Parts: sequence; C-alpha cells; structure tokens
Amino acid sequence: MNAIPMTDPWVDNIYRVEFNADPTKFFEKIKRLLTEDKRREKRVIQLLQQYEKSEISVGRIAEKLDLSREEVLGLFEKYNIDLVDYDWAEEEKNIDIFLSKN
Repeated sequence: MNAIPMTDPWVDNIYRVEFNADPTKFFEKIKRLLTEDKRREKRVIQLLQQYEKSEISVGRIAEKLDLSREEVLGLFEKYNIDLVDYDWAEEEKNIDIFLSKN
C-alpha cells in the first residue's frame, strides 16, 4: 500500500506512533470512531424525540447521555427543539386554585 500523505504534524505523529504508519489499522480506527459517532447521534435523536412526546425529561436525557443539563440544552438548540420547562409546584397551585373555584 502507498503511504498516506499527512499535512498535519499532529495527525502524522499519531499515524506513525500509534499505528506504526499502517494505513489499514489507521482507517479501521477511523471507521470504528465514525460508527460509534453515528450510533451516539442516533441515540441522541431517539431521546430528543422522546422528549418531544413528553416521555422523558431534560434531566433524564442528561443522565442517559452522561451530559450536563446545559449540554442537553445545546442539543435542543442544535436540533431546533423547543424547551418545555415548567415548575410542577407552580402547576399544582394552579390546579388547586382551579379546583377551589369549581
């Protein structure tokens, strides 16, 4: 096989040191990383779809993806998903007020 031309010294160093300049090992690793990335992306989309159906909370998404709440909110922005965040205690007060009037 021919050598892979490297223009980035950092990548070239990894290619030579970690993979002994073996293009097969190098590309197998890239393929594995891209496959893992696609799996994770699919999981993210599934969880965000569950959120849109009110089946899961922001906190639970964060827990399942091992992310902070802020990082999950960044995903909402990336995928153009509206955040529906409300205070349950406030909702209970509204229900009590409604029931007391009827």
